[in-house]
Amino acid sequence: MDLDRDGRADVLTGSYMPGELYLFAGRAEGDFAAGRVLASSEGKPLRVGRASWPCACDWDGDGDLDLVAGNMWGKLFLVRNGGKGALDFADPVPLVSAGTTIEIEETNAAPCVADWDQDGASDLVLGTGDGTVLFYRNTRSAAGRGEPELAAPIELLPHSPDGDAALRLAHPGQRARVAVCDWNADGRLDLVVGEHAAEDGPPVQRTKAQERELEAAIKEGLALAERRGELERTAFARWLGAKGIPPAQSKEHYDDFLLEWLATPEAHSVTDRQAELTALQRKLNPALIEHGRLWVFLRQGK
Repeated sequence: MDLDRDGRADVLTGSYMPGELYLFAGRAEGDFAAGRVLASSEGKPLRVGRASWPCACDWDGDGDLDLVAGNMWGKLFLVRNGGKGALDFADPVPLVSAGTTIEIEETNAAPCVADWDQDGASDLVLGTGDGTVLFYRNTRSAAGRGEPELAAPIELLPHSPDGDAALRLAHPGQRARVAVCDWNADGRLDLVVGEHAAEDGPPVQRTKAQERELEAAIKEGLALAERRGELERTAFARWLGAKGIPPAQSKEHYDDFLLEWLATPEAHSVTDRQAELTALQRKLNPALIEHGRLWVFLRQGK
């Protein structure tokens, strides 16, 4: 993908919080420049919410690359390219198809725009938080101009199974991230799916003193979480008032507030101790082994 139109492949990625979109521009030397936050044509950082996942595509069929991006809350956004330059982006707006805003309950929306049914029109393939992969067929013909009109989703891959680690690890995990390509060069499009899966490590043998220490750490952690919640709510209300933001718009500004608040002494009065308790509990509990595997699903049939 050549997002900046300089003839070299680039890397486009999202981020966790507050969900800014980053471009790592390809260089003539064959490597990539340091990442930079993409901004709108008005200079505002492009943010679509926590754990953003962008896909570059010509969504509206006007010849330039737009961005379709999802976030961990299951929302999808369209970032239009105005065409006055390679990176002439408008502010993100909710993605709408046939008059309906697309939002999934499974969370962690990870879009991939590709012609999955190979009829010449771009479709939406969507990875989700529970591991399900969905296909939204574009019902607008390839000859038709304008944005895709997406049909109701069809499940391509089921959600990740519950149960013990042996069962779960025998299947793709959660937080599905999808790429569409002809993996085995047979003329049919296949799925390459990334995931997140976890299992507990070997048991930890604890002494009676360590058992008491762990119990106390859990109890203190719960009390600190309650205290942090009280501090956050009060500080957030102050922050909204100082910024002149109506309460009805508070949700979309929460991550901006949180980044500022976490740097304050008030926040550190609880977060520093929370970090200590987390480290202690990790020491006294089985290690969490996290997997990030790639799965290839080859297209069957015609």
